[in-house]
Amino acid sequence: MPEILKTNVNMKIFKHSFTTLCAMLATVAMIFTSCDNEDEDNQLRITLDDAPTTAYFDYGQTHTFVVSMKKEHSYEIEEVPSGWKAELPSKTQLKVTAPAKGSGDMSGVVKVSVHRKERTVSAQLNVEILPATTITQTANCYIISEPNARYKIKATVKGNSNQSIGGTPASADIVWQTSKKLLGPVMLDGDHISFTTTADANDETKINKGNALIAVKDADDNILWSWHLWLTDYNPTAENITYPDGSVMMDRNLGAMSNGSDDAYNSYGMFYQWGRKEPLIMSDNATSTSNASTYSSLSTNIAFSTIDCDEETGNIEYAVKFPTRIIKGVEESDYDWLYSKHDASLWGAQKTMYDPCPIGWKVPESKVWNGMKEATDGAFEGGWYFDVNDQITFYPAAGRRSFSKGVLTNVNHDGTPYTGYYWSSTTTSSDKSVGMYFNIDNVDAAQANYRAGGFQIRCVKE
Repeated sequence: MPEILKTNVNMKIFKHSFTTLCAMLATVAMIFTSCDNEDEDNQLRITLDDAPTTAYFDYGQTHTFVVSMKKEHSYEIEEVPSGWKAELPSKTQLKVTAPAKGSGDMSGVVKVSVHRKERTVSAQLNVEILPATTITQTANCYIISEPNARYKIKATVKGNSNQSIGGTPASADIVWQTSKKLLGPVMLDGDHISFTTTADANDETKINKGNALIAVKDADDNILWSWHLWLTDYNPTAENITYPDGSVMMDRNLGAMSNGSDDAYNSYGMFYQWGRKEPLIMSDNATSTSNASTYSSLSTNIAFSTIDCDEETGNIEYAVKFPTRIIKGVEESDYDWLYSKHDASLWGAQKTMYDPCPIGWKVPESKVWNGMKEATDGAFEGGWYFDVNDQITFYPAAGRRSFSKGVLTNVNHDGTPYTGYYWSSTTTSSDKSVGMYFNIDNVDAAQANYRAGGFQIRCVKE
């Protein structure tokens, strides 16, 4: 059954909690119109499990929601928008069908009521037609640019592959988002996950910019796979840089909102441990070593945390299941986030299943940066400008996440941005991979680093 975001309201009515309960009910998607002071024997309970605040539909589409009740009561559908259909095919299901185009209301309320003796408790589900754009190609990251729009992506395969995620999706949700209300409802829609975007508060024609991670979960609420949404008006096909070896690179970091020293912090983008697809959050500001704030679908704060690599945590399955965990390297793992076995195939010259770049792009090979030391242009300004084939491109000194501690180390002792670390797909020894490193005095185009370190990524065209 598609939609699964848990909304579980228990209509237990106690004299001492009556006022608090009624206030709480006003904040959830299910709006009850009866709240009287009965004893516990006469309590009523109805639950529309996994229903978001608003359920979005394509024209003619049907969604089925789980209904559960306490004890045996009669219940019925009392209100349906014009042209819509709603039915209760069993005691555990509410089936809602949107009208065909031009044959009904675009939005409205489906209202279900439970009756017992003289009492009635009603719940309502907001429904709206918002046709989705289905993205047919698969990746671990999607660039999304349209405001107030709805999209669908494949929810049953891993990243840039046709391989199954290895479980049955039962729900979908926002894992984190970089600002409150950045995304609208996220829903499981058959074998797809759908999500809605929002508009910039100052310009309805532009998308509300930021980054988010959405996921599908199994019936036990375990994450099966997650996808990074890069919500931006950036078009890498139109804005890119051609390097001396012929590689076409984005002009900014993966997840960045900008690309210049005048807005260096918004040029940082996401951090990545080598071989992981999961983006790790950036710093709170340009001179901070604290994590930026991230939020759930309910606008509550979501915390990223660190954990030592061991036999239980140092594997791909754990990394997929816990995308907000920064897996610290330890001596026993050679400071890789993988504990028992290094894997140089997670990223490669050909785009892999775990590559974190969007459709048509991948993690670059290190050779793309050959000659960068001689290409610095002007003074260090919280990063370097490089002259690449007579095109100027900025690489911010966004720092890194420590391979042994997981913490941000992006500023010098005086509080100024100082170092830049950029992963490539190139490996060196069994436990290290290559990246570009620079500071205010030097540029190293091919420095070997431990794979538990969290660096930036500058994607290259496939």
